[in-house]
This record gives sequence, structure tokens and C-alpha cells, in this order.
Amino acid sequence: LKPCWLKMLMRPPVPSMARLLAVGILCVFAVQAKPKKSGSVNTQKVHWKKENDCAKTTCREFNSDENDDCLARCVSADCYSEVYASDPLEPGEVDKARTAGFNSCVRKEQDRERREQKAARAGR
Repeated sequence: LKPCWLKMLMRPPVPSMARLLAVGILCVFAVQAKPKKSGSVNTQKVHWKKENDCAKTTCREFNSDENDDCLARCVSADCYSEVYASDPLEPGEVDKARTAGFNSCVRKEQDRERREQKAARAGR
């Protein structure tokens, strides 16, 4: 005869309802935890890098508090023309609505460039 505790150790474990529920919840969260698409993050980073390059070169003669118009023109001449050309920013002016429009335009421009580069690589 085997002792009672030995029989319990040899028996295959039966998952309890709590254990099943915990595993189910973990599976749901694992499925929902998707990483963000990197496109928008990279685009913002590229835009930031471009602004820094412009601040160090083309717009270096302007005070950093008053160089937004120069930076916008340097980052993207096309987007600058679309958003600011008719009413340029004054030194130190902050226009959140037009800045958002400019950023959106630059993002679209960079996405378009990225697609063209990808198509060119695929066509080799």
C-alpha cells in the first residue's frame, strides 16, 4: 500500500477554476498588448532631427525663441508654402493650429518619400 500523500503526488494535477481563469486573463492581455506602429514615432524623430540640423545651419543666426518660421521653411519648403506662406509666423509667435497642420503635412510628405524609397528598392 502507498501512503495517501504519495498517491496525490502521482496523480496528474487537475487545474482549478482559479488557475484556468488566471491563464485566460493572461492570454487576453497578451493578445491585446500589441506594440505601436513605428511609423509615426520614426516620422516625429526624423522631423526633430531635421529641425535640429536646420537650427545648427540655416537658422543659426536666429534666437531659438524666434526661429520657428525659419525652421518650418528649412524642414519642408512645400509644407511651409502650404501652411505659412500667406501669413508667415512672426518672431516668437505660437500658432498651435497651423503648427499641427504643418506637422501633419511633413508627416505625409515623409510617409510618401518612404513609400517611394521602398518601391524603388523593390523594383531593383
